[in-house]
Amino acid sequence: MFLYKFYMFLFSLHIATCNCHSEIRKDGFQRAKAEYVVTKTGRMPVCINENSGVIRAWQDDFYWTHNDSGGNTELYMINQKGRIFDTLFVNDSKNIDWEDLTKDDKGNIYVGDFGNNNQSRKDLCIYKHRNGKTEKITFHYGDQDRFPATQKIFDCEAFFWYEGKLYLFSKDWSRNHQTQLYVLSDQAGDYMLLPEQSIFLKSPVTAASISPNGKEFALLSYGKIFVFEVVSGKIDFSKPKSCIKIGRNQMEGLTYINDTDFIITNEQRKIYSVKRK
Repeated sequence: MFLYKFYMFLFSLHIATCNCHSEIRKDGFQRAKAEYVVTKTGRMPVCINENSGVIRAWQDDFYWTHNDSGGNTELYMINQKGRIFDTLFVNDSKNIDWEDLTKDDKGNIYVGDFGNNNQSRKDLCIYKHRNGKTEKITFHYGDQDRFPATQKIFDCEAFFWYEGKLYLFSKDWSRNHQTQLYVLSDQAGDYMLLPEQSIFLKSPVTAASISPNGKEFALLSYGKIFVFEVVSGKIDFSKPKSCIKIGRNQMEGLTYINDTDFIITNEQRKIYSVKRK
């Protein structure tokens, strides 16, 4: 585990230095027209020693976050400085490899236990939690027939909720660098998923979020934020908008704080704001 973490740190450090040239050339992204300012706002305490997902809490300027694989089955409410204000226990759950968080407009929080670095899991799931009740959404990839898979394309660390559906984005470990989009119901059940679309993204995707007004969504990688326009309520890769270079090591968590700006976090427990000038 230590060697894997060390390798990932070196890998993310290398990726974080990459620019947006490949995505601009192949996908039609534009460099962010507005200048963004990346500012460190705080650091999380040591009990959140492997931060992964982050979402806005119901209160302004507060956020829910959690630990990665093997952590407690808890969500921590923090502010931008990293101070903990509350803890939410997600009962009837396990933290095999929690990777991301999202929420809907009815008060449900969704926890993505779908990390699959070894390409061998058969227990991929999303926990749907509200008011002490936890439901389970399970799924498998319909085009995976080997465990572990020979192609390292069945990992996922990023998703968000929108209009009754969950949108999942793969973390491609292959040389093709193709991020897959999967769509899943937000209702408890067992589902088979097939990719709906794919796009070339040289940096592996580690988090996703949709803007409060629903007009754009963003994917986080170790060194960049990729922004897509949402047209007529359709979530897809057809409208790449901008590529924002951010650097900052192994970035794992992303959430919109308004319709243009973000909070991002990394596994070194640091918190940053990304604000348009």
